[in-house]
Amino acid sequence: MTIQQLIEAMNNRAQQVKALAAIEANGEELTEEQHQQFLTLQKEHAELGEKLTRARAAEQIAIQEATPIANKSGPSVHVKKEAENYPGAKIARFGMAIAAGRGNLQDAQKFAETELNDKDVAMAVSTAAGSGGALVPENLSSDFIELLRPRSIVRKLGATVMPLPNGNLTIPRHTGGAVSGYKAENEPRNADTQTLDDVKLSAKTQMTIVPISNELIGKAGRNVESIFLKDMLAATATRQDKAFLRDDGTNNTPTGMRKTALDSGRVKAFSGDKTDILIIDQYLDSLILTLEESDSAMIMPGWGFSPRTAIYLAGLRDGNGNKVYPEMAQGELKGYPFAKTTNIPVNLGTGLAMSEIYFADFNDVIIGEAEEMTIDFSREATYNDASGNLVSAYSRNQSVLRLVTGNDIGFRHLEGLVLGTDISF
Repeated sequence: MTIQQLIEAMNNRAQQVKALAAIEANGEELTEEQHQQFLTLQKEHAELGEKLTRARAAEQIAIQEATPIANKSGPSVHVKKEAENYPGAKIARFGMAIAAGRGNLQDAQKFAETELNDKDVAMAVSTAAGSGGALVPENLSSDFIELLRPRSIVRKLGATVMPLPNGNLTIPRHTGGAVSGYKAENEPRNADTQTLDDVKLSAKTQMTIVPISNELIGKAGRNVESIFLKDMLAATATRQDKAFLRDDGTNNTPTGMRKTALDSGRVKAFSGDKTDILIIDQYLDSLILTLEESDSAMIMPGWGFSPRTAIYLAGLRDGNGNKVYPEMAQGELKGYPFAKTTNIPVNLGTGLAMSEIYFADFNDVIIGEAEEMTIDFSREATYNDASGNLVSAYSRNQSVLRLVTGNDIGFRHLEGLVLGTDISF
């Protein structure tokens, strides 16, 4: 299949997934057949994405350097090297074109075609008109979201991503099951029924501010594009992880895993000597047992740590000098994958020296993504830098791009979540 055919096939699968999600959004339950179809479509979409990545890599390898072509009747004609295709290249060029065009889409389209030499991006810009900014095409926003996966630990550990039609999605879930029992002859027995409630996801607006030097905007090339792309990805992924893990639902933020665990009593505190290997091992087992005793399906369990906790556990050694958890070198702890992030703090609780551990069946974690993503532009804006200082783009000769999207997080089954607190290691 060609690259265009792969993209069309991925979009086709995505539309079918949205259609099935819309059924649940309207309050209906999926049939077993529809549920299986949903899983199959998800798998096919992922496989097509992998094929697309390989196809783009192959196309990139095939691109040759520009060579002069002899022309007997005049000067040599030089063929301009085509733009490289690599994961995230087009979303980066899209943003750079908007910046170079200073928000004027016609100028942005011309820049993409003549300077960046990317006709796909030029075409995308030409149809990008949206309210309040340039609307990022679906295939570019999908590519961007896929690139977020390895950078956000909640996504990386296997959370399910679903579209939010019109910014909202309602998914029914079981909160209580039917109960079976025995009875004597002629003894009445009341019927026990299942109870339901809803997982309601509502897109919370996320803005990513990307300042870029005006001196770089007019320069094409992979290095410049990579700087821009890395800034967008890093800022977006870092803020999402903080929201999905620890935001509490106030100030228009998602209600993250910590708040959900606290509200549902899914919390286990560590108490003991952090130098005692047996106590630590028993505590980690207790977190796993919390899910198993709650009848969690344990389809895709995983750990979330601070870097401090991960390094401490990886360095533990028994009395013979052997590592207690050698499997951590392969990214697992007690048979389950782990990921680490500085969004899990180490300055909590007593003495401001405590941290947290998140253990969850990430198959039960649902990330809802708004269907629209926009990019705005300004050369006069002020913004807060990483240290919280107010910066003037005008005085620094910068352009500021603002990436706006929406997302939320929810949980199919609360039995698949436990929060470890008072972690002193």
